This record gives sequence, C-alpha cells and structure tokens, in this order.
Amino acid sequence: MKSPMSQIFMITLAIVFAIALSLTIALICVSYIREDPADTLPANTDTEADLTTLPVYNPLDSLPMTTTEPDPITTTPPPEEEPIELGNGLAYASNGDGTCTLVGIGSCTDVCIVIPERSPAGDRVTSIAPRALYGCTYATAIQIPSTVISIGELAFAACNNLVYVSVSEANAYYCDIDGILYSADGRTLLLYPPMRAGNTATISSATTEIMEMAFYNCAYLTHIHYTGTAEQWEHISIGSKNYSLTAAAKTFGNGGKK
Repeated sequence: MKSPMSQIFMITLAIVFAIALSLTIALICVSYIREDPADTLPANTDTEADLTTLPVYNPLDSLPMTTTEPDPITTTPPPEEEPIELGNGLAYASNGDGTCTLVGIGSCTDVCIVIPERSPAGDRVTSIAPRALYGCTYATAIQIPSTVISIGELAFAACNNLVYVSVSEANAYYCDIDGILYSADGRTLLLYPPMRAGNTATISSATTEIMEMAFYNCAYLTHIHYTGTAEQWEHISIGSKNYSLTAAAKTFGNGGKK
C-alpha cells in the first residue's frame, strides 16, 4: 500500500499534466482563430489575367479543312454569226415523210416574211399550222411558196401591219388577188391585209366563204363591192370577228346598195 505522500505526488503530477495539456490545446485554438482564411485559398488567377491574351473562339475552327480548289471560271467565246438564209428563224415541225409544217415565227424578225419551199433541215414546206404567224405585228408582207397545200385557221390573223400577201403563181391551192389571200378557186377568202391601201375591196361572186378574222382591224377599209347580187351576198358564210367587213358600206354588181 502506497504512502500518503506518494499519493499526493501522483495527484499533483496529474493535475500539472492536465493543466499543461489544456494550455497547449488553448494555444493551438488561438493560433487557428488568428490565421487569415484568405491566406489559405488559392490565388484567383482569372481576375489577374490580361483579357487581351485570352483566345477567341471561332466556330469555323471546328470545321474540317477542305483541300478542293474551286473550278476556274472559263469563258466560251461567242459563236461566229452565220449568214442569214432564206426563211431563217421560222419554226418548223417535220411530218416524218420529207415534208414539214410551218408552226411559228420562231426567231425570225423580217418585216417581209418569205416562207421558203424547204426548211433549213431540207424538208419540203407543205403546210402552215393554225395560228402559225398569229399576231405578228411587225410583218408587212408575207410570201407563200408553190409547195404549200394547206393553210390552217387564223394562220395570219391579227398581223395588224400587214400590207400585202403574195402567193407563187405555181401554187395550185392558193392565190392572191391584189394582195388579198384566196383559195385557188376563189371560193374562200382567207385574209384581207389590215393595212392594205385603198378604202374599197372588191369581192367576186365566186366567193362563198369568208374565214374568221379575214377582215379584222382593217385601217382604211370603208367600202365593199360584191360582184354578185344582194341575195347572193346573204348566202355567203362569214366567220366571226369580221368587224371591218360588217361595218363597211356595200354595193353589188347590179348597182344595188345594202
């Protein structure tokens, strides 16, 4: 059994040790509290960086580079102009048998339209399609060759500056009388040119049909003389839109008027 003195010494030593430990802990806490928290944080280099040195994002940088070079611009010299041939520019359609049909004005700008006997392709021009030259206002004359055997309805209608239509004397199907277009037998009047000179048109008693728009927008026509009788005139088949014909004064072969 320990003596009272040794017990007192042990107790005193324990108390001293406890006090020393407490002081040590207190000093550590005080040192931690006094430390600047900002000093423990890493420096913010972003705020100090020079903004002019930052890289600029370009979306095109992410696209793949192409090594294909654009095709060089090539220019083709214009073709040399070919000499204009007879009937050049008119539009034709082949009939598949060595003949063809005039179907339109095409690129022709001639004021005197000469329809050739053969197309540039070598086909024989045998027919003129309906409305082929309809409304060709710059045409002043039309020449029809001997090869044409068929002219469609309104082929030359509304050619408001047309002065004269001529037909080859060798044509067995059509003819012209003083620039007026008829069938060869004179029974059908196809066209009275709107700008034909003179104010009087003479129509033969042999005429039994006047086609649609044959007398359309005639500039000078004021008088029709029909060599037949007034009764015969009533039996003529007259197509529509012949306003200049119906408006003109009329005289007949027997001297009567209507």
